[in-house]
Amino acid sequence: MEERHRELKRLGFFGILKESFKLIFSHKKLFTQISLSLLIPISIILEVKILTGILFSFNMFKNRAEPEDITVFIIPQYSTLNISYIASFKWVALWLLSEVTYLILLLVLSVLSTVTIAYSTASIYKTKDTTFKKAAAAVPELWKPVLITFLLVFAVTFVYDYILGPVLGLILRLLFFKKFAVLKIVIGVILTVLYIVVFVYITLIWHVGTVVSALENDIFGAKAIIKGRNLLKGKMKASVGVFVVLLALSAGVDTAFALVVVYGTIRIWAIRIGIGILLVLLKLMMVLIGLVAQNVIYFVCKSYHDENFEDLYDAADDQKLSLDLQYQKLTV
Repeated sequence: MEERHRELKRLGFFGILKESFKLIFSHKKLFTQISLSLLIPISIILEVKILTGILFSFNMFKNRAEPEDITVFIIPQYSTLNISYIASFKWVALWLLSEVTYLILLLVLSVLSTVTIAYSTASIYKTKDTTFKKAAAAVPELWKPVLITFLLVFAVTFVYDYILGPVLGLILRLLFFKKFAVLKIVIGVILTVLYIVVFVYITLIWHVGTVVSALENDIFGAKAIIKGRNLLKGKMKASVGVFVVLLALSAGVDTAFALVVVYGTIRIWAIRIGIGILLVLLKLMMVLIGLVAQNVIYFVCKSYHDENFEDLYDAADDQKLSLDLQYQKLTV
């Protein structure tokens, strides 16, 4: 165990990625079962969200011959948020219904997959044998604290995306309203970069915080987020690098799906469907690597701060303790 601590403590950007792939390929059966049961539905939901989002936008907003300014391309989701452009409030209602359904399904599957992979990774690092059945058995004990943490971060990201995002979009529209002065472009780029940096920072702390909620007793919600942020100190650069790469690759898959499958840059339907299936599988890989990487980052940070793994949640230990208590009651 001490040797394992030292190995993890030394890991940087490439080491974290290598360790993530190593865990997946050395426990192929376990992660294949997790992928088939939980991650494929998540991947399909994420890609269908792109399809429905574009479909609803076409039907909700009136068509315009050409964009008014460059911000349409910078932040397209906020460039049409003008009530005068709404063509059908019926489609708005359907869009809201689809968004609520999407969030509920994604939340449930995200909690289940986070708990299952966190428990599996912890068992591997504690050198304990684990199976998908054992990992699934830990879900009833762990889902509540993880759900609370997810809901807290969802609230924060909702405010960030749907309040600060439109504010940034409005600022960019004002900057580019008349002329593309060099200074205005520079300011617009800086604001956009800052927005993305903060988003990545929130996402990173969120993911580490959910692992904290799953594995550490009585730490969830704001406490888990604070603990995750503190753990990242000293390994922040490597962790940010990993998340930026994974987010960029995931965004690339989403963009390809939108261009090929939704907008139909390729006209032959058989090819579009085939590429769509391939892109969903690539999305599955991104989701799996991302979930495993967030756990690797957690354990790397634990090792960096010389925190041991023995105090982490263990379903087998809990079951054994429960049986011992029952036995003691029977013998009294």
